[in-house]
Amino acid sequence: MLGASADTVELNQKFTDKEMYTYPLLSDSDKKLHTALGLKGPTRITYIVDKEGKIAKVYDKVAPKGHPGDVLKDVKALAGKK
Repeated sequence: MLGASADTVELNQKFTDKEMYTYPLLSDSDKKLHTALGLKGPTRITYIVDKEGKIAKVYDKVAPKGHPGDVLKDVKALAGKK
């Protein structure tokens, strides 16, 4: 799992420390990834990418509370696990 933010590396590090993330939060401060994905403005979107590298699910309205559990459930379902 990876996260990406248009914030600087320093701001991302402070945020991940505060939230105690256990996965990397990438800095996309030049917005190349955002542009490649067709994103405009500040947004929270989650993509699940399957083994073949195809987008399997998109969450386009993300509320941080409870979201990780929802994503984990869907990833397990895609992997055929309970």
